[in-house]
Amino acid sequence: MKDDAQCWDRRAKTFGRLEWARHQSYLRTFLRLGAFRRHHLVLDVGTGTAIVAKAVSPCVSQVIGIDISQRMLDQTRWEGNMRCVRADIRRPLFAEGAFDRVTARMVFHHIMRDTQRAMDECRRILRPGGRMVLSEGVPPCAEVRNDFVRIFRLKERRLTFLGPDLEEMMRRAGFRQVRSHEVILRRMSVRNWLRNGNLTEAVQEKIYALHANSSETFQRAYRLVRRGNDCLIDFRMLILVGTK
Repeated sequence: MKDDAQCWDRRAKTFGRLEWARHQSYLRTFLRLGAFRRHHLVLDVGTGTAIVAKAVSPCVSQVIGIDISQRMLDQTRWEGNMRCVRADIRRPLFAEGAFDRVTARMVFHHIMRDTQRAMDECRRILRPGGRMVLSEGVPPCAEVRNDFVRIFRLKERRLTFLGPDLEEMMRRAGFRQVRSHEVILRRMSVRNWLRNGNLTEAVQEKIYALHANSSETFQRAYRLVRRGNDCLIDFRMLILVGTK
């Protein structure tokens, strides 16, 4: 946990500048699928700079955000019906059945160890009938999965999921009625993504070159467009909802 927390401490200041993180149609879809209600108590796992927590907070009674990085949590003013705790979802902290909703956006690919335990804990702390709302970025198709892995290997330590992997992880935890929904974020800037990822210039250029010099299959799958010294690509996001 210490090494992971230090990594996110370094990324805290620039995380909020990422285009995908604040993409409004993505957030609206996330809120709609969560079916949040005024009486709900919500836990936002890996809350980071609280982008999801802030979006959810007007719809519910209270949101508690947890993250392993205190610097991430410190980027936001936790006020009104928002609270935060520095914590790891793999280490039980809350009572069984405490929450009406658990959310986790772009978090689980960073949980390299005991990933299933983290999902199991998300279910444990939900009340019966409560919902888990999980979102992850995935390769646009299986044919470019190896390219996806190669690119992210240069950027960070992470897991690579396909849709069936995420569905199976939720079902193993005991979630019912697991449904997957696709959201495409159009024309995302590769430069924006790299410049706000706490990467050296050398690593940024290596990753950029993998996009700029990619195969026709890759370019077609990502709908890649060159614009000046940038590449614009489509990000494929999945939002999965499961019921306890």
